[in-house]
Amino acid sequence: MFKVEFILNFQWFTVVRSHAEVIVDDDVIFPVFNKHCKRRPPVDNRKGKLNLKIQKQHNCIPDEHYVQTLLAMHGLEGQLERRTLTYTLWNQSTTKMENKGWHPITYSYANASPQRIKEMKGINHVYYETEFRTEWCRVNSTSVPCFLFARKFSKGAAMRLLSDEVVGHFQVSAMLDTPP
Repeated sequence: MFKVEFILNFQWFTVVRSHAEVIVDDDVIFPVFNKHCKRRPPVDNRKGKLNLKIQKQHNCIPDEHYVQTLLAMHGLEGQLERRTLTYTLWNQSTTKMENKGWHPITYSYANASPQRIKEMKGINHVYYETEFRTEWCRVNSTSVPCFLFARKFSKGAAMRLLSDEVVGHFQVSAMLDTPP
């Protein structure tokens, strides 16, 4: 498998029937991924500075690489939509190697506001730093919001957004009632 054929994309995706058939029929690429595509170990605070070396190892995440790479190797890369519909704010801290690393920021009650949701819904382009390109979100040449979903929200954040009626009228107390 050549490095140029190795595709990174998102964990959540949908496929059409012809792509599903390629995936089901694969008996070549999956064994290679099964043998070589491994996640690097999590940060272990007991290892101190050795963590910096460990975290530089290639991190292969099968559900973000396998299907996209397989389809690309079958000449179907042009049929892939390479952007996500889910807004995610990533913790890209490289100086703090404690327990965080590259994980989505979790919105809390304090920072999940109607204004923040409005800002997310107003995003109409995405800049891909690793590819040095900007993608404008369009449907039939019409500018549209890039994201239909967002993640990660704590229970407190969700309750605030529901009580502020960001998604319409909602009776928050209905969530607090316990079934008999």
